[in-house]
Amino acid sequence: MPDARDQKPDRPPHPWDGFLVGEENALAHAGVIALARGDAAGVSPLIVHGPSGSGKTRLLEGLVAERIARKPGAAVAHLTAERFAALCAEAAGTRAGFGDLRERFRALELFVLDDLHALENAPLALSELAHTLDALDQAGAAVAASARMGPARWSGWPARLVSRLVGGLSARVDTPGPASRRRYVLERSRSRGLRLSAEAVETLAAQGEDFRTLDGLLARIGLAGKVEHRALDGSLAEDVLAEGGDGASGNSARSAERIARAVAEKFGVNLRDLRSASRRQALVVPRHLAMHLVRRGTTLSFAAIGAFFGKRDAATIRHACRVAAERLAADPALAAEIAAIERPGATRSG
Repeated sequence: MPDARDQKPDRPPHPWDGFLVGEENALAHAGVIALARGDAAGVSPLIVHGPSGSGKTRLLEGLVAERIARKPGAAVAHLTAERFAALCAEAAGTRAGFGDLRERFRALELFVLDDLHALENAPLALSELAHTLDALDQAGAAVAASARMGPARWSGWPARLVSRLVGGLSARVDTPGPASRRRYVLERSRSRGLRLSAEAVETLAAQGEDFRTLDGLLARIGLAGKVEHRALDGSLAEDVLAEGGDGASGNSARSAERIARAVAEKFGVNLRDLRSASRRQALVVPRHLAMHLVRRGTTLSFAAIGAFFGKRDAATIRHACRVAAERLAADPALAAEIAAIERPGATRSG
């Protein structure tokens, strides 16, 4: 889970600096530490899965750094699945390619792969990965990987590969809950020298979706406090949130309407109904997707998006965004259609 990194001048930053362990990532973190110690039995392959922004890559970075710190000179490889697929494609085009590739990856002590789902359309890489995992398992090496969803939801993958990947620990990580966001705001504001009131801390923890968002809000609150000579309290936090990120709340509101209108047209529903309080099933999916796209494509806060969609509260918008993100991760066809809406020029004002 990403979080505050209080970098000290007397040493390089470490991936675990300021790392927050909470209920959202405790199991994955425990698995990472076990692999870093060399305790692979029952843990490897470790599959860390969850939505974007939940800190999967940060956990894998910490695993690699911790393993090297505990065992300098260890044979470790950490790369994205996309890079692995590219290496397999390159190897297929040379006479000695696969021999070199296998010598490189099958002699490792720890193999770490980011974003397994990048291999979905790379059958050659999927096959090679299955053989690589077989060889690493026989050698007693450890494997860890991140994925957008858990193994139970993989479909169309080689059975041999899936069987190998599910032989260890599958640990879900989620974006931070209220307690973790509150801890983050407290620690990060302290490291920035911001003395936030308890009210401001609660306001930020309630509105921020993830640590990246909270960092941006903290930076803006600190700047606004200095420029306007105001106390860093809940009132200032509310004002900063109401600005919609960069002060261009009018532009963001217009963008939100264009996005919502495009989604409504895509699903054949009325924009007015999409923004209404109606809970008809035909409106739920497009409304969730529209909220998610507005959050991703504008600088509006959860509170502002809630106001746009029928005066809903921030918690409702946050939930809708998470549900929509999971739906898109599980449905590539729908994700492709939604991506078309997000492309410049895909939405039109009306």
